[in-house]
Amino acid sequence: MRRIKMGKKLITIGILLMALLFLPNLGKLNSGITQVTQESSFQYRVMVVLKLVQVYVTDNKGNPITDLTKDDFILYDNGKLQPVTDFEKHLLKKPEKKVEEEIAETALPPAQDTASRMNRKFFFIFASSKLSLLMAKKTANHFIDTQIQPTDEVGVMSYSYISGFTVHEYLTTDMEKVRKAIEGVKFPEEGLGSSGGPTLEGERARAESEVAASRGRGEETQSDSKLAGPPRSRLSLQTFTTSVNPGTESRIGKSQVWVDSFRDLARSLRYIPGYKNIVLFSGGIPRSFVLGGYQTLREKYEEMGKEFAASNSPVHTVSTAGPRRVQTLEMLSELSGGEYFHNINYYDKIANQIQDVTSNYYVLGYYIDEKWDGKYHTIEVKVRRKGCQVHAQQGYYNPTPFAELDDFEKQLRLVDLALSDKPSFQEPLPFSSIALPCSRTKDTNLVLLSEVSLEGMEEVLGKKTELTTFIFDTENNVLSSIKADIDFSSLSQKRIYPYVIASLKPGQYECRVVIRNMETGRAAKASTSVDIPEPIESGITLHPPLLIIPEKKSYYLNLIKVKEKKKKKEETLSLADIYPFLSNEHSPLVGDLEQGVTKLLAVVRSSVVDIQDPDIELTAFLFDQELTEKTPLPLSILASERQKETDVLLCELQLPEMKPGQYFIKIAAEERKTGAKAETSQTFRVKSREK
Repeated sequence: MRRIKMGKKLITIGILLMALLFLPNLGKLNSGITQVTQESSFQYRVMVVLKLVQVYVTDNKGNPITDLTKDDFILYDNGKLQPVTDFEKHLLKKPEKKVEEEIAETALPPAQDTASRMNRKFFFIFASSKLSLLMAKKTANHFIDTQIQPTDEVGVMSYSYISGFTVHEYLTTDMEKVRKAIEGVKFPEEGLGSSGGPTLEGERARAESEVAASRGRGEETQSDSKLAGPPRSRLSLQTFTTSVNPGTESRIGKSQVWVDSFRDLARSLRYIPGYKNIVLFSGGIPRSFVLGGYQTLREKYEEMGKEFAASNSPVHTVSTAGPRRVQTLEMLSELSGGEYFHNINYYDKIANQIQDVTSNYYVLGYYIDEKWDGKYHTIEVKVRRKGCQVHAQQGYYNPTPFAELDDFEKQLRLVDLALSDKPSFQEPLPFSSIALPCSRTKDTNLVLLSEVSLEGMEEVLGKKTELTTFIFDTENNVLSSIKADIDFSSLSQKRIYPYVIASLKPGQYECRVVIRNMETGRAAKASTSVDIPEPIESGITLHPPLLIIPEKKSYYLNLIKVKEKKKKKEETLSLADIYPFLSNEHSPLVGDLEQGVTKLLAVVRSSVVDIQDPDIELTAFLFDQELTEKTPLPLSILASERQKETDVLLCELQLPEMKPGQYFIKIAAEERKTGAKAETSQTFRVKSREK
């Protein structure tokens, strides 16, 4: 227990947040670090993998056949007969019933856990006008309310001519998130402006910044607002899709952009396993442009439709153009293997028909040598029983080395990593990150700090490594996204601590940090959440402590770089400005605490409002995860510093012997004269001693 005297000043520090920030290589910022040359050669070996194929079987009247067994199927890969080793049956006769699943045993290589990857997947894409958007939302919500099953995954996108594609929600089984995403889709008149994403001007600035960064002249992009509240944006693919110049009035030009953008999307979906059912709400493009005299556009349109088919992504088009027939939409559905619906007002019929063609299917598995050459394999599936109509995916693409992917495909993988709880393209390595509220004001009130260990993450960290931070609100809007290129091969320290400092309004937020090797695509991901409280009018505020492990060296990287044109008085804050007792001789506790550590340091930020000459008493306790043990911790104040109205305290905490497991430290403050109280806590995990 410690008593301290605290004063009152006003913090006036301000910092601007950006919607998206691209920085130059940060590995060159510290000239005192020994440069390490590392030549890496990446080899993609031939591997034996289990391929999974979704198959729909109906009779001649279109009714599903549901009693087939593994022995009823014949499967060819590139014309070569393949033994079917794994078999699943998914039956969904009635919407209210859950998925029934049968898995047949096999004496061949053991079956993998495939059910989670071979569930139904839907993407709702809103590419209609503002006038028809309300009905499109109603149709999508009706399908969710009446047909979606617990195992189904749904994603939500929108498209406009200028801003391209915007991801409002990636594939998820959480339908509440999907409903919120659908509600959040917005279009200006004629669908020509931003669909909920950043402004065109902001995207141009972002693109220019990215180009400059690639040439070694990276700059920082900032919003015009002093606190977070940069314009709310979804995680967007806008920079990486074709877009129309705002002055372009040509309908043929806009149609060409439409075709190019959807073709790029189709190509990017090819590596997500299984069928991806696209439900497209659109008025289509004019018939005369595709079926008239524009031969080049017709060829591109046909290519686009075939790309969806090759990606196993049938497009179920729902016309928003009224009861008239839209032949271009009908053509897209026919080319891709989907259904065409001519009138969006028949939403119940639309939902039932999509359910009928997607609900009953088989999954066939077979082992094959997989090469990283990006080549297309044809698949042919037959059924021995007569009178059966077989609808199976036409083929698949071998994986393509990450370095050979285009920008759109790389960005889609980033979206997958940032938004998905179970990314489709890979399982990222885990690492640790914490988010710390640090001020009672709305300026500069959050620190997002990560721990990156160079040991155990060698396959991710290299010479060309990209680190991206995301801060989402409860509606999955991206409030802040910062990207930096880091040369980890030039860093000699074993542990690196990248961080960003942000300004957020009170509320709950989700933070994600994604690291990618830009040569191989291998990724790591950290997730954490934070609650920014409302500022108090009087009393005590204690912010979560930054716990520090003594005598454990560290290296910090500030991901926000000052513009060359900035004035000195506007310099970006560093972690040491907020937590002044940090040094490279100690490490923040971001990940696990090794068993046997007997003391921790804690940097505690505290503010007292409307109390004259406060007399504060501090206490600390240790709790286990089950709250069964409460241990008082001896607390000593080693140093303090005044920052406007905030007191920053460096405390020392003596720890008892702790078993491996989850713990949290609670620090409480009480003002002796007024009885005002406050408390805060920090959670950590103790791991076993390294042998």
